[in-house]
Amino acid sequence: MVGQLELWTQRLKDRLQLKGFAVRTIENYVGELPSLLGFLEGQGIRQLSQVLPLHLEAYRTHLFYLEHRGRRLTLGTQSRRLSAVKTFFRLMARAGYLLVDPAAALELPKTPETLPRTLLNEKEMDRLLQACNVHEPLGLRDRAILETLYGSAVRNSELLALTLDDVEMVRGEVWVRCGKGGKSRVVPLGAQALAWVETYLDRSRPFLVRSEAERHLFLSARGQQLGRRWLSFIVQHAGQRAGLAQRVTPHALRHACVTHMLRRGARIRHLQTMLGHACLNSTQRYTRVEIVDLQRMHRKFHPRER
Repeated sequence: MVGQLELWTQRLKDRLQLKGFAVRTIENYVGELPSLLGFLEGQGIRQLSQVLPLHLEAYRTHLFYLEHRGRRLTLGTQSRRLSAVKTFFRLMARAGYLLVDPAAALELPKTPETLPRTLLNEKEMDRLLQACNVHEPLGLRDRAILETLYGSAVRNSELLALTLDDVEMVRGEVWVRCGKGGKSRVVPLGAQALAWVETYLDRSRPFLVRSEAERHLFLSARGQQLGRRWLSFIVQHAGQRAGLAQRVTPHALRHACVTHMLRRGARIRHLQTMLGHACLNSTQRYTRVEIVDLQRMHRKFHPRER
């Protein structure tokens, strides 16, 4: 089975690309194949056509007990890895490489719904935005990045993929061309974020760009597309400069945007469209972050908490 890895990897890539999946999603799905095929080979499977539902149930059990760095995989990680398995077999069956889909009945583990680890209030958000040194090209770029994340609630990968053509200055819109699941959408940017992006384009990006062919909106110090690690570093460093106790991630700004808009009366359906959620349940979990405010009030006013 492992000897056929290259063959099945290419077939999976082709099918995912035809369906318009994002590059990172394709990488995640393809990354599951070595583990899956290696396990099946250990079960005596030599051809993919020999795979039965019981083999995949055994793989599910294998993931349940699998440890990484001394800890078992979380249910969320197990679910994502098994989702890649289901997608692989479904696409291969639909493409005619397999007569039946052995993963059709494979159930994903039920994952608990968790709240965001970092919840920034509006004052903390203001401190974070003002922590960048806007008198330097990189600091001005960082401010524009933070404003865009907070102003539009785009995902990390969506922000990094933005090009110059994706920002409509007149209408104040951002075109997310390849969001999660390969879906595109248009989201409002907001006056403040738009102003900082425009300032970045006028005063900072010309100093960073090295080639006229480079069309990505936010660039690294080398004039190339900004990477995920650098984006995380930029946001985390801004949080440190702002004196925030918690570790701030790019996704925390997405949470902050939605939470603050909810508190000010935004409708959940509008936020669903803005976030690019296919299911309303994904958006509704943001309404539960209000318990944080309730806990703060409880600690402040309950007589047994003093």
